[in-house]
Amino acid sequence: MSVDKALLDKVLQDAGSLFQGLADNELTGLYLIQDGRFVYVNPRLAAMFGYPQEELCGGLGPMHVTAPEHQALAQSEIDRRMQGKAKTGHYRFTGMRKDGSHLDVEVFGVSTLFQDKPAIVGILVDVSERSQAEREVSNQLQFIGRLIDTIPSPVVYKNLEGRYLGCNRAFEEFAGRPRDDLIGRTVFDIATQDVAAKSDAADRRLMSNPGTTSYEGKATQADGSVHDIIFHKATFDNSDGSVGGLVTVMFDISERKRMEERIWQEANYDSLTGLPNRRLFRDRLLEEIKRARRSGRGLALLVVDLDRFKEVNDTLGHELGDKLLTEAATRVRACIRDSDTVARQGGDEFMVILPDIADPAIVGQVAQNIIDALARPVILDGHTVYVSASVGVALFPDDAADMDTLLSYADQAMYAAKEKGRNGFSYFTPSLQERARNRLQLANELRGALAANQLSVYMQPIVDMRDGAIVKAEALLRWRHPVLGMIPPDQFIPIAEEIGLIHEIGDWVFKESALAARRWRDLPVLGGRGIQVSVNKSPRQLVTGNTHEDWIEFLREIDLSAEFVVIEITEGLLMDARTEVASKLLQFRDAGIQVSLDDFGTGYSAMSYLKKFHIDYLKIDKSFVRDMTTDEGDRAIAEAIIVMAHKLGIKVVAEGVETAEQRDLLAAAGCDFGQGYLFARPMPMDDFENFLEDGKGKTVQ
Repeated sequence: MSVDKALLDKVLQDAGSLFQGLADNELTGLYLIQDGRFVYVNPRLAAMFGYPQEELCGGLGPMHVTAPEHQALAQSEIDRRMQGKAKTGHYRFTGMRKDGSHLDVEVFGVSTLFQDKPAIVGILVDVSERSQAEREVSNQLQFIGRLIDTIPSPVVYKNLEGRYLGCNRAFEEFAGRPRDDLIGRTVFDIATQDVAAKSDAADRRLMSNPGTTSYEGKATQADGSVHDIIFHKATFDNSDGSVGGLVTVMFDISERKRMEERIWQEANYDSLTGLPNRRLFRDRLLEEIKRARRSGRGLALLVVDLDRFKEVNDTLGHELGDKLLTEAATRVRACIRDSDTVARQGGDEFMVILPDIADPAIVGQVAQNIIDALARPVILDGHTVYVSASVGVALFPDDAADMDTLLSYADQAMYAAKEKGRNGFSYFTPSLQERARNRLQLANELRGALAANQLSVYMQPIVDMRDGAIVKAEALLRWRHPVLGMIPPDQFIPIAEEIGLIHEIGDWVFKESALAARRWRDLPVLGGRGIQVSVNKSPRQLVTGNTHEDWIEFLREIDLSAEFVVIEITEGLLMDARTEVASKLLQFRDAGIQVSLDDFGTGYSAMSYLKKFHIDYLKIDKSFVRDMTTDEGDRAIAEAIIVMAHKLGIKVVAEGVETAEQRDLLAAAGCDFGQGYLFARPMPMDDFENFLEDGKGKTVQ
């Protein structure tokens, strides 16, 4: 069907110049509708729907190019204009091509008269690409919205007036309000006054200087809990580039802060007593020294060490020992000012810093107050416990001008207080430093003493109290220094333990003693009965190392029966709760080596341990023997020990027997063996062997 040129001219004439322009536009579809049919379509519109112009204008109407789901919409819009209810129309619908495919169409229509009858003239624009782009943008925005909504951290948007535009689910939960209730409100409606004021001030600063900002603050959640928050804020722009508002993201760092606090607490405070630990103490001491230098005022450092705490700990158990330390910390803290520092150095040792000291006499009073406080009895789970304390005092800057020296001097003073009898305090003096210097020199020289043949084993006879026969001997270590001469064991044995030489030295002493016992076993003067040698075993040796196994094996190597050796231990070691101590003692017992308990009666004297470890000998400490002839109490104690030991099947050795009267009292009480200057002093091994030969195995009675 051909287009009527005259009709087209008439249409163009009636539509005016605008219609003329549209008709000539190849990018826009042009139409004229009358009586429900297309009267005219331009080539672009025909191509848009895949029809020839002739076919569309040959009786087809708008419904032929409208998808079924939008036909009602299109018909309604056409009716409104055809009936005069609306002059213009603008809407979108889904069009349908001749092949059935769809496209998105935007319609701009105007009601008019054509040949004196109502008609609609307008344009159609294919907006499929734009609609697809819009759908993609919409999908992206929806995805971003869902994504933001799933962020666990609260997110909120505000306009320039500080009113909420929107938020995510996390912010709803934090604020305790649905987002519909939040929109339009400000931070002052949901937060405390101080938090709101800080947030609003930060917002205003950011609005005036667009960009980003972050700060840390507090925020109260809907349940009333206060959280530590990092606020990250950034402005956003409108489409024209102007600032539209800001977005805030809140990161809850409360757990991190608590963790940091715990880590700092654990790093700087003692978990048992709650006092500053060694690390924090050193930091504070250094700061106090700096402050003292600036102010010109002195400070005092006190080292407080509990006396015999280990015995309490071993006897009553570590749990009660911990309670005792906690109570001690409380008592020491009560003796000082708020400006002072008390710290736990470790174990049973405490440190006290007394700054701003004008009168040194005040330091002595504080030290005495601490001693008195710790001397009061402590009730622990029904047990009454008594401890005391030894306190060392060093002054800054009088004694030392730096921290490490001050610590060393206070420590030396504390040991001096212990040596004076404990339960007291001692100031640092230059003589203490001299003693410490000598101790260090001895430690250095002791390392080479064994290789240089400066150490030797002496023997002191132990006699049978019935007939004076020498049946035993105690091996005693001696150090003959090339310059200082004979150094007492109580000076160098603790040093050997401290520097770790006790294992090597103790092993050498045992082997020398065992070899001597092997020789004396065959001495004719002894008639084949030999001499049983007692060898002291340091607590350090029994707690660490495997010398017990080496010693048992060594006896096998030299073919010496275990009955010729006695291991001598202290009472405190017997009460050591560690399993390795019990295990090693029992291994000696199983190998046939007897065990002697030295210095009995000076410690806790727990009877249950005597039975538990099958002790063979008790040695009455010389402190009881010394005064038993003049002190009825000491004599009663010695006699009681003898009776008790015999009831348990244990034999008794009395140490420190120096007079015939002491010997006679002990013999009358039933004491089995005696040791002391009355019988013989300790002597080198060769002299001891000659002593045996000359005395034919007996001492003077």
